[in-house]
Amino acid sequence: MGTIKKENRKKQNLKRGGAHSFNCSFYSQETMAGFGVVELIVTTFVFSIMSIIVAINFVDILDLQRKGFAAQVIQEEILFAAEMMAKEIRVSQIQSPNDFNCNTTILNIDHPVNGPTVYSVSNGVINKTVGGNTSPITSSKVNFSRLNFCIRGSGADNEQPRVTIIASIRPTNGENLQFDMQTSVSSRDLREELSN
Repeated sequence: MGTIKKENRKKQNLKRGGAHSFNCSFYSQETMAGFGVVELIVTTFVFSIMSIIVAINFVDILDLQRKGFAAQVIQEEILFAAEMMAKEIRVSQIQSPNDFNCNTTILNIDHPVNGPTVYSVSNGVINKTVGGNTSPITSSKVNFSRLNFCIRGSGADNEQPRVTIIASIRPTNGENLQFDMQTSVSSRDLREELSN
């Protein structure tokens, strides 16, 4: 019975952290536990909120980029068309009658080199007709919803002939943008100067 008592004492010593047990005193049970469930839930929640904010900002940046690209396309198209028309109007004789109300949608000019030239809009594209051949001067990337001409001085009223071009342009990619443009061009018939 003595041996049984000794073994029971050894077991009790081991349970209490006695001489034969291994006990690390510099690690407590709290520091080795890791994250708790509440800490994990809070961390996940904060990460989710930050991910949502980043995603919303990314979508906004993409939308701004699309609008910026559409605005750039509109600007390039309108500048090219306005410069081309203005360059030819400056040296041509205006054939369209005076229109102070800006209701004219077709401009007829007589160019000193190309001859009769017509500018008009069809299906949202500005067209130029010379000698019966019609060619577009703008691309299908934009839609000209309005192209009007205000004409003054084309008659025998001794006024300087001038044309005001009024246009409204939208992109065809679905962006909700509209640019309105207005420019005036004075005509100077060079035929008299070229004939001398």
